Amino acid sequence: MNKKEKFSVFISNKNNCLFSKQFDNWERFDWNKDIPPFFERLNTINDDRSFVILACSVMEYQIDRFLEVFIPKRKILVNDNTSLNYKILVIEAFNLIPPQFVEIMNTIRNIRNDFAHNLDVDSFSDSNKSEKLPKHINEMKRLWEKFKDDMCYWNTAESLRLMYKDIWKVCVEGLRVYESNIRLIRQETEKTEFIDHLQKLSTELMNKRKEYERDAVLKMYIPWRK
Repeated sequence: MNKKEKFSVFISNKNNCLFSKQFDNWERFDWNKDIPPFFERLNTINDDRSFVILACSVMEYQIDRFLEVFIPKRKILVNDNTSLNYKILVIEAFNLIPPQFVEIMNTIRNIRNDFAHNLDVDSFSDSNKSEKLPKHINEMKRLWEKFKDDMCYWNTAESLRLMYKDIWKVCVEGLRVYESNIRLIRQETEKTEFIDHLQKLSTELMNKRKEYERDAVLKMYIPWRK
């Protein structure tokens, strides 16, 4: 019997995105120093509604950081009036990081919306009072099950808040570690040497194209030419 395949939320197939895994930690940062004050407040919250809404705010903070690193003039595309859904679409469109993070971000956002826009839903146990929440909880369970080797909070029979905390945690961590990849590519592509390399490469490719076109014309008029 084959062993069940294991998946890591932090790694993807190379054909799925530009960065299929994080680079070595080339820059030093203090995680506890960098995170905003409300990050630590999550551990003191005892109700599902407040936890879900605040956790999603922390995720959006990380998304904003990520986009600011990648997009030089970010505020042209993303500003204070931009919806979270659009920010996630921008990340998805550039296809920089493993696609499972987009799935997780959308699941976190959807569950946040369920709690924020339905006054009858105060906890995950109220899911039957919402038309959409049960579907979003099932999606959260699917993601948790697929990437459970990276999860650390939830166990069977415990509050679904801890499952939400699990997928939220790996999402925030993923955005932060891939932020280093993005910063490095921005740093390197803005160097004069990189632009010079592209100019040289474009000249080489042009010469190859001209040679190919010349050979094609000669073969047309001299078919036996090899």
